[in-house]
Amino acid sequence: MTRIISAILLLVVVFGSYLAFTDIISEPDEVKVDPEPEEWVMDETLALYLDEFEQNFEEGLNNKRIPGAAVSIVKDGRVVYQKGFGVKETGKTEEVDEHTVFRLGSVSKGFASVLTGVLVEEGVVSWDGPVSRYVKEFKLNDPAQTGRVQVRHLLSHTSGLPRHAYTNLVEDGLSLDRIIPRFSQVPLIAKEGEQIAYQNAAYSTIEKVLEVQTDTDFNTLLDEKLFTPLAMDHASAAYDSIQYSENKALPHIYYSRSRGRVPVPITTKYYNTVSSGGINASASDMGKWLLLLTGNYPDVISRETLEEIYNPLASINNRRFSRYWDGVNGSSYGMGWRVLENHGQKIVYHGGYVNGYRSEIAFAPEDGLGISILINTNSSYPLEVIPGFFNHLKSNSSDVISE
Repeated sequence: MTRIISAILLLVVVFGSYLAFTDIISEPDEVKVDPEPEEWVMDETLALYLDEFEQNFEEGLNNKRIPGAAVSIVKDGRVVYQKGFGVKETGKTEEVDEHTVFRLGSVSKGFASVLTGVLVEEGVVSWDGPVSRYVKEFKLNDPAQTGRVQVRHLLSHTSGLPRHAYTNLVEDGLSLDRIIPRFSQVPLIAKEGEQIAYQNAAYSTIEKVLEVQTDTDFNTLLDEKLFTPLAMDHASAAYDSIQYSENKALPHIYYSRSRGRVPVPITTKYYNTVSSGGINASASDMGKWLLLLTGNYPDVISRETLEEIYNPLASINNRRFSRYWDGVNGSSYGMGWRVLENHGQKIVYHGGYVNGYRSEIAFAPEDGLGISILINTNSSYPLEVIPGFFNHLKSNSSDVISE
């Protein structure tokens, strides 16, 4: 009898467990599924403006007889436009696209200052660090001033050296190791930090500062700290990289009224001082670069460090770079960047010319707005386009874009 009762109890337990198990299966707890992210759609107002911009820009290229160009535009953390125009080489039909590589010239300077900012955040260098402490060969005509010149003075062209000191040696192809010791032979024009005098050779001393502190080649640092994290797949800092690229725009110079602009060979100039003029990039690269510059890659460099880089350190007393901006009478220089106030809007920008290529980049960091224009000849046309771009989107900033 006891065995019968035990068996019945066992069956009750087993059957109850089965019912509980089947209940779990038939009525599972609700599983929360993350909703699909909404697809971003460009605001109609911005789309209409970009259509108008494209038509006007292409018409201007034709009027100026500019062979090829590439444009990148960013707004509010997105690349909203990138496109190639024209041809890579006059007389041929191969068209420029968003991945076609151009030389950047002095737009390279901004890469050097941002790379320095990355290493400042890592504790490798300091903005206030004396250059002579990092690079023993760096000596000026005044020993006392040699000890006072800091990294920020190099990057703001305020070391006290005269304008373009030894740029001729840069263009002759001398290495930085041969140029830097010669600064001691040049009479100074000002105390450090007091007067801007644009440099190439002295500016590029930053390469040696970073190489000494990291025991790493400057071009490798660019790749590891900037190009690779940003997926700037077509950017480089060497002559061979562009010379043997299958998708490059050839440089052009003006020849005559009848022939217009003719292609010329790519040269090795400024690849000995990459930070002053040796970087190559495409429109697709520059879109990513603009996103970083407007604060969208905090894992690479913080907004606070970018703000320090853009902080004006020296006034520019001529209107050479601001004359295209209506009502803007001057500009300043931060570290590797020119800065101006466009009727209350802070614009950070730089231009470059080298070997028959012209580049311009400008952005409003507080508005998340930026543009890059690359062309394969020398023309002021990009500078004529950019102010109107900012003034239009600034005046319509409240309804230009939505998410």
